[in-house]
Amino acid sequence: MTDANSQYFVIGADQSMFTQKVRAYLRNNSIPFQDVASDVKLFKTVVMPNAPYPLIPNLMVVDKDTKKIRIIQDSKIIIQYVRQTHGLATTKGTKRVFADMLLEMVLDDFFFVHVVNWRWGHPSQDKYLEYTFGDGSQQYEASRKIGAKVLNIIKGPTARLGLTEKTTATFHDQLASFLELLTVHLDTYQFLLGNELTIADYSLYGHLTAGLLRDPAPYEWLASNYPVVQAYAQRVGGTSIRWGSKDLVTVQVEGDKLVSCEETMGKNHGGREVEKYDEIPETTTKLAALLLRDYVTILVPTVKLTLEFLGKEGKDEVLVPRALKSEYSVEFTIHGKNEEHLKEKKMVSTHCVWMLQRILDSAYRTEQRAEVDRWLSEVGCLKEWKEAVVAWEESGWRIDMTKKGTLARKKIDSSKL
Repeated sequence: MTDANSQYFVIGADQSMFTQKVRAYLRNNSIPFQDVASDVKLFKTVVMPNAPYPLIPNLMVVDKDTKKIRIIQDSKIIIQYVRQTHGLATTKGTKRVFADMLLEMVLDDFFFVHVVNWRWGHPSQDKYLEYTFGDGSQQYEASRKIGAKVLNIIKGPTARLGLTEKTTATFHDQLASFLELLTVHLDTYQFLLGNELTIADYSLYGHLTAGLLRDPAPYEWLASNYPVVQAYAQRVGGTSIRWGSKDLVTVQVEGDKLVSCEETMGKNHGGREVEKYDEIPETTTKLAALLLRDYVTILVPTVKLTLEFLGKEGKDEVLVPRALKSEYSVEFTIHGKNEEHLKEKKMVSTHCVWMLQRILDSAYRTEQRAEVDRWLSEVGCLKEWKEAVVAWEESGWRIDMTKKGTLARKKIDSSKL
């Protein structure tokens, strides 16, 4: 299936992790698109009249004949739309599909905080960030002054993410631990779930590229200490010529004749061919365990507080805000080095409840759960995952992304009809 009659425009920004995620997916699948830089005027005239939220990225789909436009929001929905429209390959295997969606969820909803922590937490970056967020059409000092004002607005809510003086060092330590585990994993496998690109790779790529490998301070730190991770980001982005990169081959010749030409993409360094057996590499399980141990302390109370919010609304259909008011908050745990951990509060972001619903609909159905649960036991978060799932499923609500926004509906109990 193709979409030859449509033209794609990605409305986003280089600094957006989710924009980079979408761009990489489109590029790697040879889907033509054009970039459109977002600004206030564009949001007022293009995005907001056709979409529910002032967010990036947006995929603007234009019918070549009628010139009618459609705006698709959220990186997950954009990728799903493109995949289905163009008949692109999907991850196979019960456990692997679940792990891919769960990792995408954790990376998009939790790992990005580690990246934001680096971006805003280093004064040495101030001049760079002020200029970057300024008006490029202005001269240097004028651009910096504009950028400084923009940054004050952007950086203001970071404490609501749980990034405080109390937690910043611990978030940094956890990021370092994650990159160390990832380095070990990438010594054998090319990508997060083995040797095939999955959506989780695009999520991680977006965070690495936009937040850590773009800014000067984190770039120097990551490239110097974790060069294997930098090469991985280049591999996912299609810019590296190292082992396993797109279009890279090994050749064998005899005299003046080519004997063989073998692609290196999909090869590993001695690991099992996990894709054939619906297996998840042990090193991937360790990566998941590192992040999920703390993420479930956010997910479980978020589900319960979202249900509390829905109950107070007293309706069977409720538009759910992306973040609940400040009267709601979640106390979460963050682990650093040597099992040291601390607690902090953050705002309630309801987006993870919608992501949970996506997983329940497609990767954690009743017939899939026994097999998936065995892997979650290895990860070490089965109890907490079950608690979130049971709370949401027994509530009788479901949540969907609609043209109006994130909409929760009370399901009809057919047994009472």
